Amino acid sequence: MKTTILLAAYQGETFLPAQLASLSGQTARDFSVLYQDDGSTDRTPEILREYAQEDSRFRPAGQQGRHLGAAGNFLSLLRQAEGDLLLLCDQDDLWMPEKVARMRAACVSAAANLPEGTPLLVHADAAVIDAGGKVLAPSFFRLQGWDPEATGLNRLLVQNNATGCMMLLNRPLADLVVRYGRPESMFMHDWFIALTAAAFGRIVFLPEQLTRYRQHGENVIGASRESLPLRALRILRDRDKARARIALTYTHTRAFQAAFGDALPPEAAEIIQAYLATEKLPRLRRLAAIRRQGCLMQSPVTRLGQFFFG
Repeated sequence: MKTTILLAAYQGETFLPAQLASLSGQTARDFSVLYQDDGSTDRTPEILREYAQEDSRFRPAGQQGRHLGAAGNFLSLLRQAEGDLLLLCDQDDLWMPEKVARMRAACVSAAANLPEGTPLLVHADAAVIDAGGKVLAPSFFRLQGWDPEATGLNRLLVQNNATGCMMLLNRPLADLVVRYGRPESMFMHDWFIALTAAAFGRIVFLPEQLTRYRQHGENVIGASRESLPLRALRILRDRDKARARIALTYTHTRAFQAAFGDALPPEAAEIIQAYLATEKLPRLRRLAAIRRQGCLMQSPVTRLGQFFFG
């Protein structure tokens, strides 16, 4: 199965060389890397060109230098990518040597038990590191308080747990995302991808830390560095932010529904419509309906905010 890594880069000269080295050092050798710079003004384009000259598996995509944003850049890469299996890659992380091999094996194993052509998303855990590479948390999932069993559409409508730099898409899933996805209607591309997989196919979580997820202060979206009790206290103090987070779930769900329209499978369309119908209910009825539908956020902290401000 042809495997392609999609590397989106922007102003990445500080950490990009180490990430490129971690890609070259994969135990699985039979893959290609399609990279695209998003209009960097530092040495990022030069670093990428130099690396491509040294490793023939690396090649540039066709929209170099256009500032598309994170979601736009990854969607552009997905549109241009060839391959049966596609892994998304950020510029500032580190990949464990066995990541490509383990992700690919998990996808092949899952696909063997599903009808041919089923859209499939595989995502894994990560260790969180600081700018210097020191481990801040051995498990990103445990740090966030996320539920690895939350793979259904009802759970993911209210909180995503599949992070772009830790995911693999098979071709049927990528084709759906490319056909219906529009960056301007997404909060983030990985949430849209996860919802698409949950609505049309299957999601598999691999409980292995296959990425070193780097936090350096300039991440577009990163890991929380606070403990769960501190996050709970902050949610109770900042009611407006908690309400805005809940409101986003409705906004994003409507955008997802509009993107696919009548193409949504009936069961997925019913789940989406049922959740959207709760928005205008009186608070107690809304909370009861959300619980009945199983549209619960994943960590104790986010469920606390959902209960008090939902």
